[in-house]
Amino acid sequence: FLLHCTGTMALVNAFSSLSIAAPAKAAGLGFKKAVAAFVPAPAARVSASRAVFTVEAKQNKKARTIQSRNERLYNKMRKSEITTRMKKVFLKATALGAQEACSEEEIGDLEKLISEATKAVDKAIAKGVLHKNTGARRKSRMSKYKQDLRRSKGLLTA
Repeated sequence: FLLHCTGTMALVNAFSSLSIAAPAKAAGLGFKKAVAAFVPAPAARVSASRAVFTVEAKQNKKARTIQSRNERLYNKMRKSEITTRMKKVFLKATALGAQEACSEEEIGDLEKLISEATKAVDKAIAKGVLHKNTGARRKSRMSKYKQDLRRSKGLLTA
């Protein structure tokens, strides 16, 4: 019993030499934060052979936000161009379909519009704005309008 008490007294004497400015609970700190306040932080390891460059996540996030905004606007511009060109093709095809008769020259104008739209679609596929299947579907839709128009006007020769 005496040995146990002397060991306890030694611990009490060792801890009494520590001075704490404010109790942990009074300072609003939890146990882990109170202990961390007394434990020294490990020194940063920097090798002499190379310097370490760190980029803050905040900087990276800002740059990525700006980059994605610009990419989105670029993609939106491409898609809008495709939509506009396809709309011109469809309007021209329906206008020619409403006429009683149409000539090969008018069909040629429609083919010119289709080729411009196809070029825009192919560029968008190459840049990765559209998936290749989406591009193929849109090109097929335009050529179908042309073939249906030719078939209805009796100009289809095959």
